[in-house]
Amino acid sequence: MTEPSWLTVSLRETRVLVERVLLLLGVPKGAVPAVRDLLVEAETLGLGALAFLDSRTRANWQAADLASDDDGRAVVEAHGMPAPYVAPALLDLGVALLREHGRARIEVRGLSAPHFLPVLPHAAAAYGARVEVTFGAGAPVLTVEDAVADGGSAHLARAVHDGMRVEAGLWWRLYHRSNDALTEDTPVSRRHAGATIDPDVTDPDVDVDYVGVSS
Repeated sequence: MTEPSWLTVSLRETRVLVERVLLLLGVPKGAVPAVRDLLVEAETLGLGALAFLDSRTRANWQAADLASDDDGRAVVEAHGMPAPYVAPALLDLGVALLREHGRARIEVRGLSAPHFLPVLPHAAAAYGARVEVTFGAGAPVLTVEDAVADGGSAHLARAVHDGMRVEAGLWWRLYHRSNDALTEDTPVSRRHAGATIDPDVTDPDVDVDYVGVSS
């Protein structure tokens, strides 16, 4: 039977897969949840987040720096990091400047994969903020203003009810890759999942949960 070209996967499955791959890519554990949620939302918006992960190799993580901040007008240096890794920090900064100054304008320099920035207007709604992303001749600019939180997003609701349509080859490549984030199945690793009959057994090739058990 020919493998189908497309799969319908749940939001939960996508979150699990994305989180595992981010760990393999060297994203700091503290940043993984925010980056994961942004990438999943980007995928529901059709921005190609899974294809982005499929193309990534382990990279040196470098946090974005706040180069300047003057009365709600900030410049951020991204050091060549891709937008999905930087966007959560941009959102946090935008909301903080909004609360302090009533409005924020953030210019983002040295950013790669900026086509993911349009996910921010959707992600910002939960914070009661409205984000506008503009691309000019120079660096992209985010404008942040107050808005009424809408309590939810239609694209995420669709994903919850109908699943997400993903190209099968892409999904399975990422799925098998993501399994590398799991602990290798060995007698040693299995000791942490059940009772150890003889705690003095130290031979790593002996599965102590089965020592002395006859069939």
